Amino acid sequence: MDKNNFIDELKYSVGGSNYPVNAYITIYNPYVYEVRDFGEDLYYSVLNLFVRKPYDIAVELFDKKIDYQSVSDWDLFFEIAAKIPVELSCILFGKLNFMDFVPCINPENGFKCLVNQHDPGICIDEAVYRKIAAYLRYIHFISEKVEYDVGNSMAKKFLIDRMRRKREKLAKDLEAGKRKSCSSISSMIKYCVNNAGFKYDYETVMNLKLNLLYESYYMIAHDKERDHVLSGVYHGTIDTAKMKDKNILSMIPDLHP
Repeated sequence: MDKNNFIDELKYSVGGSNYPVNAYITIYNPYVYEVRDFGEDLYYSVLNLFVRKPYDIAVELFDKKIDYQSVSDWDLFFEIAAKIPVELSCILFGKLNFMDFVPCINPENGFKCLVNQHDPGICIDEAVYRKIAAYLRYIHFISEKVEYDVGNSMAKKFLIDRMRRKREKLAKDLEAGKRKSCSSISSMIKYCVNNAGFKYDYETVMNLKLNLLYESYYMIAHDKERDHVLSGVYHGTIDTAKMKDKNILSMIPDLHP
């Protein structure tokens, strides 16, 4: 399933089980109704703390005179982990309180880590964090890739200026009512429920694990696109020999980014 070969997809993704990162840390796989009750915007804000990449906050880093290419996603998490209250992290990590962790340096290798001040046996190092981030990205269909990796300061400045302008425009449009903030989960539910092959309705879909709603949404979208492509192949308007990516023709595609 995953590129790092440490997640059992049948058990911890399709099976919907909680994912044990190690003996002390388990990631909870929430139901749709739990995310609804917790608050969708708040849920994704919490999720972002664990999966964001330096590119995602390149503007903020630039304003602090930090090159987003000079830091890692582990660096970002290390700086804010001990500030995440359990009232927020509980939706993904239950009773584990990240505010109990303190930044430390491992005397054996000189690498930074987070150690639980009440139980020093509980430690989060970069390897543990990467397991956490990889699993959360996988079940939420979040790409591991960095969209733009520029090589010189001029191109980087151009990229960041463009990101800033887009963000400012979006904020102005939302404030002026030109664009509405939309619920991605609601959109996925509407799309899936109104598909003839989806067995859940608007009420029962709430009892589905959120990651399985994602799986259903992307699989249904894939199937519809495949049908269009196969129709083109049948009518002679599409030549499969010239297709660079034949994943669209698969009945069981790898849909994760």
